[in-house]
Amino acid sequence: MLQQILTGQTRGAALLIGAAILFLYLLPSVIGLARAHRRFVLILVLNLAVSLIQALIASKLFPSLLVFDPHNLPSLLKVAALITFGPGWLALLVWSLLPGVPDPRLVRFKQTKSYDTIAALPLILWFAYGALQLRAILVYDAGQMMAGTASLYVWVQFISLTMAAIFDLMLVYLLVVRDRAVGRSKGVWPRVFGVVGTFMGVGILQLPVARLDLPLQLLAAVLIGVGSLGSALVLWRLGKSFSILPEARKLVTSGPYSYVRHPLYSVEIITILGTALQFAAPWSWIIAAIVVVLLWIRSHFEEQVLEQTFPEYGAYRLRTKRFIPGII
Repeated sequence: MLQQILTGQTRGAALLIGAAILFLYLLPSVIGLARAHRRFVLILVLNLAVSLIQALIASKLFPSLLVFDPHNLPSLLKVAALITFGPGWLALLVWSLLPGVPDPRLVRFKQTKSYDTIAALPLILWFAYGALQLRAILVYDAGQMMAGTASLYVWVQFISLTMAAIFDLMLVYLLVVRDRAVGRSKGVWPRVFGVVGTFMGVGILQLPVARLDLPLQLLAAVLIGVGSLGSALVLWRLGKSFSILPEARKLVTSGPYSYVRHPLYSVEIITILGTALQFAAPWSWIIAAIVVVLLWIRSHFEEQVLEQTFPEYGAYRLRTKRFIPGII
């Protein structure tokens, strides 16, 4: 399993489901850290061990609960859920949510670059895996190109997919080197929309590559190329102020940002259109449409944070369109 993940052979959907289950299992620790809980270390240790503890207790006191049919999926899932999300896990979740005075050491830690990197780690891994999944087809196309047997189609497809992979890796780099946030959105929904939109955008790369005719392949390459180049220029200007979630690091109003408030989203839409062409329909277009809607919602939450953090943002917003200069 580990080898399949490291070589990009695991399907993105399966990996995403596994990551979601792991996140849910560690939710008491995540909440404890986010709230700077005074007993965070103890919650973390117990959280890591609670599955084993629950399995041992159940095997001693209620062995019949652990009986399952390996050929019966509901039976297997019932036992797995009992061991993973049993009473001990629920107790930890409630404990992490109880009100209390936060630990000042954890409060200070949450203001550091290390905390920002830890918070971005799921996105860093997801972007990196999106690029990794293109490795096999890129190696195959490169082999044909080096052997002199590649058609024009192979050349165009190689360029298109390479730019898609480079864009993902660029996001990984910026997530690692960016400055810590000086302002964050409040509530759960801004974060939900930010995470879901980001994961779904890269999720298109998990679909099978479409076999296009040459004109459509050229169009996909041009769209991805223009979008990736535009994204590189915007990200170069944005630099260490780059964010995925609605956060404020530094107010940037020059360069591409003097024309529209969200130039990265504008060029990202172009990339998404090209990527949707490059991968299997109709799912690629369904995902692309959802991502575009989520980009609009995310821009709304981001502007709330920026206006709260930087008083001058209000005047900038009034004189600058959101996505397209002079239009919208």
